[in-house]
Amino acid sequence: MSALLAVLAPVVARHTAVLRLATEETPTPVPTPTSSTTPEPSDGPTTTVQQTVEAVAETTVNMITLAWRAGIGAAAGVVVAFVLIMALRFVGRRQVFCAELARFCRNALYATGALIGAYLGAQVALIDLTSTTWADIVSHTLLLSAIAAFTWLVARFLYAVASTVIKGAQAGGDAGRANRVTTQTQILRRVAVVIVTICGIVGMVMTFPAARFAMTSLLASAGLVSVVAGLAAQSTLGNVFAGLQLAATDAIRVDDVVEVKDWNGQIEEITLTYVVVRLWDERRLILPSTYFTQNPFTNWTRRSHQLTGSLTLELDWRVPVAQLRTELDRILATTKLWDGRTSALVVSATSPTSVTVRITLSAGNQSNSYALQCLVRESLIDWMQREAPYALPRARVEIEQVEVTHDPEPEQVAQMAEEIVRRREQAEAEKALAEAEEDQEDEEDQAESGEPVWSVTRLLRRARRERDRLLLRGSGSGSSSGSGSGSDSSAS
Repeated sequence: MSALLAVLAPVVARHTAVLRLATEETPTPVPTPTSSTTPEPSDGPTTTVQQTVEAVAETTVNMITLAWRAGIGAAAGVVVAFVLIMALRFVGRRQVFCAELARFCRNALYATGALIGAYLGAQVALIDLTSTTWADIVSHTLLLSAIAAFTWLVARFLYAVASTVIKGAQAGGDAGRANRVTTQTQILRRVAVVIVTICGIVGMVMTFPAARFAMTSLLASAGLVSVVAGLAAQSTLGNVFAGLQLAATDAIRVDDVVEVKDWNGQIEEITLTYVVVRLWDERRLILPSTYFTQNPFTNWTRRSHQLTGSLTLELDWRVPVAQLRTELDRILATTKLWDGRTSALVVSATSPTSVTVRITLSAGNQSNSYALQCLVRESLIDWMQREAPYALPRARVEIEQVEVTHDPEPEQVAQMAEEIVRRREQAEAEKALAEAEEDQEDEEDQAESGEPVWSVTRLLRRARRERDRLLLRGSGSGSSSGSGSGSDSSAS
């Protein structure tokens, strides 16, 4: 306020000096008695200057009056806001809601108090002043600023209410209920803030007289406009309604562990249009809200944050399963990562070279579950390296001893050849004897039957017998030659 007066004081002094000089230096016309018909000199220029100076002085005084009254109103508003904030902080020591109001609404309350106080001070000043264009502009600007500040204050009030509700749910100790309340409260808060912002903008626009008629026409054609806007923003509206559906159905909540698109992460934020998933490497996967209403996904913490994880070890067939199970119990007893619900060690599969040991462990949340699996795996490997190295996986190759006989000596080859020749000659002699006996039997049968020597039956019988002899000789000579060649190759 003092700065404003310091700026306006030179202006007032300058206009006062101009007014005094104009009054002193302007000549006063004197009428001449000799010429009664001569027209008197006009005082038009003097009147115009005086009116200008008076108007400038009046405007300056009005501006100063409006400024200091608006300043007083703004100061009064800031003082009221400061008192309210101090009262909220004092009461907030016992009530969370008042503490949240003081935390969220402090800046907005200062701005709202100052602008509303300035607007009321300006209105009081305008009662005693003549209505001018610049005064109306200043008053309208203060009104628009006060509406904007009040809209900001209401939005921050909604933030304070949402924070109070969330903290109350988290203080209950039920993590599932706290996540559900957090998700729904955040989405409802965003919807309410959007509605309040729209109402504030409409209120600012309605302060213009020309805009009131336009708003009336716009509301009259709201049906057609809504149809056109719905078709133009179909995707955006779909995401908005999907966000509301997620909040209403409680399909996902803040801090839920989900698996989407082969990614495993934690729900960090749920808005009306998109969902933020925090991955294990601190990256953020941003998905539209419609993804969770149109595609299947896995929610690992739908009812509780407790998880059951598993790990497998490929070990040798000689692994001491009982001792391995005892070591697992010892490891779990020395760590706080295990929540004590589930622990098991079983042989889940076998193969010709190894056995598969499957270990099941439970933990309070996802991070503890992963850390517990890594701890158990490292500890068991270290124990097997120290106490049971034979249990570590290995590949086996069995080598069989095959006895290889040497080739026969030349003397043995000669004896084998002589034996083969002797057996062949013996077989031929036996065969010739059998043929002679058959011929003798044929002659005796012929003599008894009286059949002539040249008979066809006898000739056919002899031809058949000769054919059989030739076949027998051919097979015998082939086997003998094969044996001989084998013996020769062995001897060589």
